[in-house]
Amino acid sequence: MKLKARRISPDLRPHLSKPVIPYLTEGLNGPPPADLAAASMIFIGGGELAELPHLMKALSREPLAGLPVLLHMDLVNGLANDESGLRYLATLDRLDGIITVRPHLVPVARKLNLLSVLRLFLQDGRAVERGLQVIDRAQPDAIEIMPGVSFLEVAERFSNLPMPCIAGGLIRTPELVQRIISAGAKAVSTTNAALWSLNRTARPTP
Repeated sequence: MKLKARRISPDLRPHLSKPVIPYLTEGLNGPPPADLAAASMIFIGGGELAELPHLMKALSREPLAGLPVLLHMDLVNGLANDESGLRYLATLDRLDGIITVRPHLVPVARKLNLLSVLRLFLQDGRAVERGLQVIDRAQPDAIEIMPGVSFLEVAERFSNLPMPCIAGGLIRTPELVQRIISAGAKAVSTTNAALWSLNRTARPTP
């Protein structure tokens, strides 16, 4: 299989310049929401495998064509969560990378020129320790901490990582977004379209 050229740098920090990453779970039907184009990156979760080519085509149109797109491959109905599934995703020119809870897929994605965001669920202190060990072994391009509100409690433990941290889940107010960014996260991801508008007025994340 011929590897596609990577569209963006593996250093995601320049692509996390806005505080909110829109998380699309129902695709795009009709014109994209106005606030979607104000983001610096888009996450996709859910949907059917058969719908992916249509969605990638929609995301290839302006004003969204220049935004990096990462897919939560664990949530796509009909897509295998293994190397064969990754090889298929690598054929989608508009797709820049994956989100997954499976650390063993990170090095496979890297070989296929796909970026990777490793999602961690931090329900207790032991999960934090395990998560740090998994990050050290897998070396993803970024990590996403779930639920996002837990980042406020663990920010110091993740402050020295070589890759950026994203927080997702249970983030419902602009005030909480600001607290999480101030604590050290590069961005938050959310399906809450009301928060996407924060990207319009936000200063670029340092």
